[in-house]
Parts: sequence; structure tokens; C-alpha cells
Amino acid sequence: MPVTPTTKDNFIVDNQWASVPEHIKIDNCHELAQSKDGRIFLSADHPDNNIIIFSPEGDFLESWTLGYDGCHGLTLFEQGEHEYLLITQTGVTEIDGIVKKGLGEVVKTDLKGNVLHTFANPFELGIYPDELTYNPTETCVAPNGDIYIADGYGASYIHSFTQQGEYQFSFGGSELAPDNASLINPHGITIDPRFTDINGNPLLVVSSRKQSKFKHFTLTGEFVHSTHLPGAYPCRAVINGDHLYSGVCWSGPIVSDDDLTNYANRLDESGFVIVLDKQGRVVEAIGAQKPEYIDDSLQPLNALSDSPFAHIHDVLPLSDGSMLISQWRGHQTLPYRIQPKNL
Repeated sequence: MPVTPTTKDNFIVDNQWASVPEHIKIDNCHELAQSKDGRIFLSADHPDNNIIIFSPEGDFLESWTLGYDGCHGLTLFEQGEHEYLLITQTGVTEIDGIVKKGLGEVVKTDLKGNVLHTFANPFELGIYPDELTYNPTETCVAPNGDIYIADGYGASYIHSFTQQGEYQFSFGGSELAPDNASLINPHGITIDPRFTDINGNPLLVVSSRKQSKFKHFTLTGEFVHSTHLPGAYPCRAVINGDHLYSGVCWSGPIVSDDDLTNYANRLDESGFVIVLDKQGRVVEAIGAQKPEYIDDSLQPLNALSDSPFAHIHDVLPLSDGSMLISQWRGHQTLPYRIQPKNL
């Protein structure tokens, strides 16, 4: 079926937007990015094809691989006159329900997949004791070129590097909980130009997924404020104009900063898309019940029983007002296109 209506018919979901040749294997889709010429880049974790590239219309153009079985985060950025990718390999594998954590890595490549730099890991830098693991999930690049790496599946720190790849500092960590500056499963990190510090620098927004929160920090790692999303476990934030978009991988019972017990009870195939305004209010939840506030407090977010989504991992807003979404554990599906019906 080419389209599926959802959320009171405000949107249509095209689950046939993308196509690939039969030899392209899909396990899980993770992140999306768009180059200046309009091409869509998708990270996927099958070792035969880590990066799949589509035309703006969803036609397959090419694919390439770094041989990763945990290809995850994807950041496309400009440096000088050229565009580059930051790609994370989580080092996490799951076989027959058993999760194993190896050593992850982050690389900088050109758009053809040539590795230009591999970032030193925390063990090489001497900042992690042996009992921790390093399993990076996402990156972002500040206006001055500084690079931030989120160790989302490992020790929950954010690591800062210069654009030349020199280590600077780290912040976050789960041991700080329930302090506001704590991070637990910082799955995504993004530059948020909607907010600035006293020097006019944009803030970082980190998806502290197990805490059901977006947390804003300065570029030097100082906590600024957080936004609680009860019942929702977000991936990374994507800023588009005055709004923040995010895929929600799971929804379910409420957690608190110092009690994550309910995280284990999150619901399978309960993902959706959320859109927040600059005030941090959820103004749209696609594939979920309508957001409700009581006394200015957001009530628990819950997926619709007939939602067409499984686990939304990323959102890519497009210039025409539509968006693309990618899914983890989405039954090997390719990205969907979501279009407001009034377009």
C-alpha cells in the first residue's frame, strides 16, 4: 500500500518513498542527512552497506561500506568548500537476544566513504578506566569546527575535540544522576542555534534517552535547562527553524532521573515523531495521541494503537515541508516520507 493516513488525517505516510536493488541488504536504519546537492544519506548497520544514498525523490543512487556491523550516527557538515561525514560505529552487537559491547569508534570521511580521520577513543586518551565501555552513538559540529561525540551506549559522557581531532574535555556521565548535569544514554547530540549563551554561542541539545529528556548545555559543557518528555524515549534532536523534531524510539512507563526501573518496561513498536516549539512544548506527535498539557505540565505521551511506525530513529525535515523518517527494528523497511495533507 503506497500511503497510510495517520494522526486524524493531518498527515499521509508514504512507505514506498525509497527503493533499493535486491542486492542491498537492510537490517536496521539509523540516521539521515542531506547534502547541498539534495542527495539523501542513510546510515544502516548491515556490514555490506553502511551508507545508502538516494536522490531527493527516493531513487537509489549508490551505497558504500566501512564494514561496520554497528554503523549508527551520521553527521554531514561543511568544512571550507567541501562536505564531510562523521560516522559512529557503536561496537554493540546483538545475536539471538544477547547484547555484546565491543569497542566503538568515530571516523570522518568524505562523501565517497574515504576515511580521513579516526578519533582517539577514551582508553587511548587515558580518560576511561578499564571497567567502562566506549560505544558512541552520535556527533555534532559547532560553528567554530569543534566536534562533540556522544558515548550514548557506553559511559554516557560527551567528548569534545577540535576540528583537527585533538581532545579537549568531557562532560556528563551517568554517575552524576539525579543531578541536572547527568546524562544517561545520551543517544543524540545537536547544535541548537535557537538558544545562545551570554557570549552569543549556540547551545548543545543532548537526548538523554533513558531520562526521557532533552538537556541543553553550553559548548563548554555547563548545564542550562532540560525538557521532560514523560513516556517518550527520544533519539536525536533535529532543529528546523524555530522547531525541534525528533524520532521517539519507544514509549511507555514514566521514568525519573534517579529511578530508571520502568525503562525496562518500555513498549515494543511504540515509536512516533514529536515536534517541539521554542518554548519546549510538544506541538505535534505524529503516530501518537494528541499532546495534552494540564497546569502547564505535559501528560504522558503514548503511541496510537494503529500507528504505522515501529521504532523511529531519526527525522529529516525537507525544504518542501515534508519529512523523512528512518526506523530501527522497522522490519527492514527503508525511510518513509511524511507529508502534511495541506501541502
